[in-house]
Amino acid sequence: MKILRILGMFLVAGCCVAAEPTWNPADALKEAEQDIRTGHIKFYWSGSVASMPVGVPIEVAKKYPKADAGVGCVTNDVPLRERQEEYARRYNAKIFAYISQKH
Repeated sequence: MKILRILGMFLVAGCCVAAEPTWNPADALKEAEQDIRTGHIKFYWSGSVASMPVGVPIEVAKKYPKADAGVGCVTNDVPLRERQEEYARRYNAKIFAYISQKH
């Protein structure tokens, strides 16, 4: 029984780690294309006190689920924030082009 509990914890930890984007801007288009194929449309938001969707009109982004690209977090890791914002910009641009074409 103890072994099952340990395996369960590793499984949950693995899922949590796997769900986090790499924040490599080169991967943003791949994720966007996969989300378009599966119908999981979302927009990445970024910012601290007042978060905003990166690179798309707020009126459009509010109609879809929000994804966190560094929202409300205080960090001194400026390069991480820059990668998150660029990732969000590329991802959101691809999704916005898709939904603009569709409608």
